[in-house]
Amino acid sequence: MSDLVKMEYKITSDPSFLNKQNAITPELQKRLQDYHELALEGKRSSIQKLLDAIERYPRNPQLKNFLSVLYMSLNEPQKMREVNRWIIAEHPDYLIGKINLANEYFMDGEYHKIPEVLGPDMEIKGLYPHRDLFHIAEVLAFMKTAVMYFTAIEDLEQAYIRFSIMNDLAPYSNDTEIAKGYITKANLIAIEKRKEEEEKTKISVKTKVQELTLVIHPPKFLHQEIEWLYNHDLTIAEEKLEAILELSRESLIKDLEMVLQDSIIRFNYFLNSYGEGNWVEEKMNFLIHAIYLLGELKATESIQIIFDVLSQSPAYLDLYFGDFKTSMFWEPLYKLIGHDLELAMPFMLRPGVDAFARSNISDMMLQIALHHPERCDEVINWYDRLFDAFLNLDPEDNIIDSELNGLVICEILDLKAVELLPKIETLFKRGWVSTFICGDWEFVEKDMHEERFTQFKDKILSITDRYKEIISTWHSYTNDIDDEEIIMADLYDDFDNLENYDEQLFSEPYKAPPKAGRNDPCPCGSGKKYKKCCLAK
Repeated sequence: MSDLVKMEYKITSDPSFLNKQNAITPELQKRLQDYHELALEGKRSSIQKLLDAIERYPRNPQLKNFLSVLYMSLNEPQKMREVNRWIIAEHPDYLIGKINLANEYFMDGEYHKIPEVLGPDMEIKGLYPHRDLFHIAEVLAFMKTAVMYFTAIEDLEQAYIRFSIMNDLAPYSNDTEIAKGYITKANLIAIEKRKEEEEKTKISVKTKVQELTLVIHPPKFLHQEIEWLYNHDLTIAEEKLEAILELSRESLIKDLEMVLQDSIIRFNYFLNSYGEGNWVEEKMNFLIHAIYLLGELKATESIQIIFDVLSQSPAYLDLYFGDFKTSMFWEPLYKLIGHDLELAMPFMLRPGVDAFARSNISDMMLQIALHHPERCDEVINWYDRLFDAFLNLDPEDNIIDSELNGLVICEILDLKAVELLPKIETLFKRGWVSTFICGDWEFVEKDMHEERFTQFKDKILSITDRYKEIISTWHSYTNDIDDEEIIMADLYDDFDNLENYDEQLFSEPYKAPPKAGRNDPCPCGSGKKYKKCCLAK
């Protein structure tokens, strides 16, 4: 497939190129868009209008293609197929005619027939070896169908090669968007299959069952300002946070620890009051506030009760933390125990603790190494001793968790800690690593030796600046949804039913206008770790 990558042909966007190729006279040029709109409108009365146009301009294949599109809009697939074969018979070199036929085979699930139409290499130059110049619309339409074919036969590597070229040529074209959709759907399916397979063999700790109490009354705090934490989300006024931090340190820490204990003691109360269907953001951020405030105070003496909080049941963690569980707690932990890594080891080896709760420690370790390169060896040594401890355990000890190991290995890949590879390989051999999260052993070994151009070095902010960052960027606060999320939401909503895409397969391609500020995600993986990307590797 090297010829494909080298693109050993020229591409033009000159409209006169297609005009000459498709026998488009100046008179027809003026009316061609009108005929196209007739096809897309899908009115039965348009059939005769297009037939009359075809009779008037018999050498033009596009009008017949518009008729094919119209029959598809009218839900007359047999008529559409008849027209497609009419196009092939009268215009054997017309690329869109060949693509129409290939798309028929795609819709019918006859994928093996597609290379018979578009060539065994699925490469436009191979289909037209005598040509050295192609219109961009031809290239995009051909590659779109090639992407569909390769996703159908589960050859995602070849699909992505073609999508990458399309994305370079015309990232906002209709064909590129459709190709992106099929690749993303194929990846979602592949990920689901991998996940289902891994579910059969993965090792997970048995987490605790949350204790339920009948306590409904809050504790008596030493400082009335603590009540603010129970009545404000992350938009809490900076002045309130500063006023709390100015309180007597010793008594404030006692109050904040009481907040942590309250979350455990009154879990049943908060679950019934503000659980699913009753969520009130302002009432349910008190635990996050307390942990961040303890971090701001560098209250290392409170670390054990914080570890107790992170050792609660998944139901507890989901109720109080949500996305914070996997993305944000490295920062207060960094402020609390970043100076003494030994404080983290017992928590990592505590039985029955949720994998994602423990992964915050690994996140913290990575940030220590990135912010303080002089401590990198210290961090790697910590990981080395952690793996030693894991390898001396048995799954029955209720500490080993394959998802945790996958998450930890992701952080180590960022460090390029090649000296840890032998122990990582042993973990893989024992089947103790979630390949769904970090990739298989071959991938990890290769990645560890490759240069990484993106480091996941996060800013270390004050509590007030962190809250500002969150409320200005998290969609639960901004109500903004970027283009990438719109695409992903559409895919999840629509891909159980592909008609939304299939109905576009027979229409002529077009170049859509640019969309300002668009993020263009890599739909088959960006190389980022799983929890920081929309898709796993």
